[in-house]
Amino acid sequence: MENYTNRKRVATTKSEETLSIERERRKKMKQMFTHLNTTVPTLLPNATKEVIITETIEYIKELEKKKKMLEELKESMKLPVVEGSLLLPCRNRNCCSVSVTVSSNVAFFGIESVAKPGLITLILKVFFNNHAEILAANVSVNDGNLILAITALVQNGGNSAIIEKIKREIMSL
Repeated sequence: MENYTNRKRVATTKSEETLSIERERRKKMKQMFTHLNTTVPTLLPNATKEVIITETIEYIKELEKKKKMLEELKESMKLPVVEGSLLLPCRNRNCCSVSVTVSSNVAFFGIESVAKPGLITLILKVFFNNHAEILAANVSVNDGNLILAITALVQNGGNSAIIEKIKREIMSL
């Protein structure tokens, strides 16, 4: 009788272990499906597992296409500049151009220079030191060239002396 009880206890322990393992597996699967459901943007909150898997596969295919397209675009940007192009890369270390357009007390600065660490901060300090309030700024760096467009509100009704001072200080950076 005691041997039978031990066998029954061993069988119960094994079945409990199996149940515990199965519960953990299901819990983990549920977590993974929930993660997929929140990651894939096209899925509805109560999507079935079949829909989740199908939409995830489609989303991965779409991402792979985008990745391929972006890699091709990146490679095409590495090609040398075509002769006769309007914008040639600035190769001289001191190459800097500043164009200014003024309307009333608002000035638009177009700045092109070789990209250097901290240069944008220095340019913004020039505006701050001359009490010109920056309304908008767009920054672009391509192939080592910095292109910066700044729209600034210049005090004293767009005083041309202040605008020229800002331009000179930027050119000297």
